Amino acid sequence: MLKSKETDNVSEGVIREIITDCASKGVTVDEALAAYVIKLTVLDPAHGFIQDQPLGTEDLCKLVALCIEKLLKENCPYLSTIKMQVEFQTHHRTRKQQVAEIEASIKKSTGPLMREITDASSKYKDDLEKLYKKIIAAIILRSGLGNPTNIGVMKEATAALQSVFPPSELGQFLALTRREKEQQVYELTQIVTGIRLFNRDCQKGGEGIDDLPHILDEANHATQEALKTYLHKIMQQIDTLTTTLEIHLHKQNEDNTAESQGEEEDYIEVSDEEIIFLKGCLIAARQQEIYTRKLLAEVVSSEGILQELLDHLTKRLVQLHDTVRFRTAIPTVEVYPQFIDLAEIWTNFQDEIVLLSNTNNLVWNLQRYMKVLDLIDMDIVKYLIGNRQILTDVDRLSNKPGLSISGKLDTSCEHISPSAANFNDFSPQYLGFCAWAVVAGEGILIPGNLNIGLIRWNDNYYACSTAEAAVLFGQNPERFVTDALNLARRIPELVELLQLQDQLAQQKDIREKVGKEILAVKQDTGMQTVLHPIPPCTDNKYTWNVWKLKRRAIQLTNIANSATHSTQTIKSHFRSEVPLQAGPSKEKSCQTKKDSSTNVPTLGSFIFGLRGRRDDKQFKIHLTRPVDE
Repeated sequence: MLKSKETDNVSEGVIREIITDCASKGVTVDEALAAYVIKLTVLDPAHGFIQDQPLGTEDLCKLVALCIEKLLKENCPYLSTIKMQVEFQTHHRTRKQQVAEIEASIKKSTGPLMREITDASSKYKDDLEKLYKKIIAAIILRSGLGNPTNIGVMKEATAALQSVFPPSELGQFLALTRREKEQQVYELTQIVTGIRLFNRDCQKGGEGIDDLPHILDEANHATQEALKTYLHKIMQQIDTLTTTLEIHLHKQNEDNTAESQGEEEDYIEVSDEEIIFLKGCLIAARQQEIYTRKLLAEVVSSEGILQELLDHLTKRLVQLHDTVRFRTAIPTVEVYPQFIDLAEIWTNFQDEIVLLSNTNNLVWNLQRYMKVLDLIDMDIVKYLIGNRQILTDVDRLSNKPGLSISGKLDTSCEHISPSAANFNDFSPQYLGFCAWAVVAGEGILIPGNLNIGLIRWNDNYYACSTAEAAVLFGQNPERFVTDALNLARRIPELVELLQLQDQLAQQKDIREKVGKEILAVKQDTGMQTVLHPIPPCTDNKYTWNVWKLKRRAIQLTNIANSATHSTQTIKSHFRSEVPLQAGPSKEKSCQTKKDSSTNVPTLGSFIFGLRGRRDDKQFKIHLTRPVDE
């Protein structure tokens, strides 16, 4: 986010500071929204930040103030768009990711019970009965078929488990490793689930099992109808706003032409703030439309998956009925795989329920940010539209171009006709919005008319709403593309909407986009001649950093005001250094005239008091015998 060696951990502090300041003013902000606003604020060149350079204290304070100002704005369509984008990026997941999260949630919720089962080692009768009940409860919880506290559910699950895993096999179960125990419980869960589902289809059970196929079918159709109704409503607002701003854009161009020709026309003046507000509402509505269409497409695709699961379920049940019909004993290798497959089909139904619930929650959360559209001044909209017809996106796509643009484009551009081969395979930039209107209208989103064709420039394809707009764009495409990126920096909500992340990352001339002057790096140099050489002088202790000099001064001051003491202990005095010098060693010997030797008396020890004493004590006495002896 903030790319700087000195501010690697600053972003977290800035996020916390923004959240705290907003909370003190009664506005709730989460970390994802604060981080996204910081990113967009740094992206705007008008603020003077450069991502590749470190941010000082003043820059960080300025960044925090700008982010808080944006987050505290009320009734702001641009802020609603940002919140909408953060909401979608944070909570929207692919089908594979959501299924993985569901499995992780089930594993986490049943984790303590599974640990009790795998850690069990006692073989007493009472402990084995408790272990068997725990296995039944774990099977019910992992399968999601009923509540373990329901007596009917427990009876059905117990009967199904006893048919495949009687209590007499618990001894062999305890001898397994932890991983083998978990694997066996998982297999038993699938088999018991398949047996219970089969018994429900035979109308011999089914306590606590809902009719998921029927519920999912109704819920899917209800969600589709709700999304289509809401999409129709939002499209009416989009058509009105698009027509209004398109008329204003063409009116502004006509006024500029009339002014240059000396002509004037009387009309009511609309303030720039009102036009900017309408542009922000159109951007928010278009972002809402994109998200709604994407979620609607996922729900429609889910309907096809549900139909496939229902067909698979029907075939599996028919095959199971054919397998067990008129047979008293069935090999396990023949029927167990069918029960497991039936359980997997039902698990997919359960996953679809959770996926559909997540989609509905996300749709409801996204719709909250569209309340800003209720603040539009309809009098201004009616005045700008006048007696003109409100055009829909379908109407614009069906309009035929009034003139041909062939031969009127720059030589670097190429006009791709709608009749060209693989025309539908080309993906226009800016999600198909008019490339000229985005720049000329400073954020006005008008759908491009594919009947005009596409303009190819720099291996990219661009659409325009009219032939005149296509000619204007094609005469100088580089300027319009560059201006579009500059506009996305000033209105960063367009980056996510128009998918401009890669183009902004590729553009390196960010310094030219910053409004303030960037000082060039200066360096002092010197020269010397051969006749007057000056020896180089390099001071290794020199530093230009004033903070290092201040720190060094503080250290010297502390040393000057300090006293040095030394003490010596019994152990440390041996470490003192004493210089010593010795001469070479000498060998000396001496000889006497007589050898003599002496002996001393032998020492003897006696115990006094062995013959009896009144106090019954003995003493050890050392005596020296006479020399004569």
